Amino acid sequence: MAKKVSGERHWGITVLGVLGYIGAVVTLLVGIAMLFGSAIISPIINKFAPQLAAYTTAGTVLFIILGIIFIGLSILDYFIARGLLSGKNWARILVLAFSVLSVLGSLSPFNIANLVIGAVIIWYLGFYKPAVSYFK
Repeated sequence: MAKKVSGERHWGITVLGVLGYIGAVVTLLVGIAMLFGSAIISPIINKFAPQLAAYTTAGTVLFIILGIIFIGLSILDYFIARGLLSGKNWARILVLAFSVLSVLGSLSPFNIANLVIGAVIIWYLGFYKPAVSYFK
């Protein structure tokens, strides 16, 4: 049975959901590129850096592992975006948690853009009443 939401979906939630879908597609493409790149990394290393030929197997395995991780993250992005757009509170909590981690991570090198974006998302999904009421 579909969850009945108490408020209307605010335009910002739609923006976050669409950005989540876009991020899922981009992450999926990166993952696929990593998997296909794993097949061509050995010849590239052997041609341009023959002194690293002993590491070609490790490079191939690393590309495969990263490709699988990126594809997994794209699936997670898709479900979070879908959850946001359908008013699922677990999706809001996950986005809040990832935003807190983003803000904490941007403090060390002091990346002001990530800091501001993360803080705005935390405020919007955590404290802005029209957005929060959609998830209750």
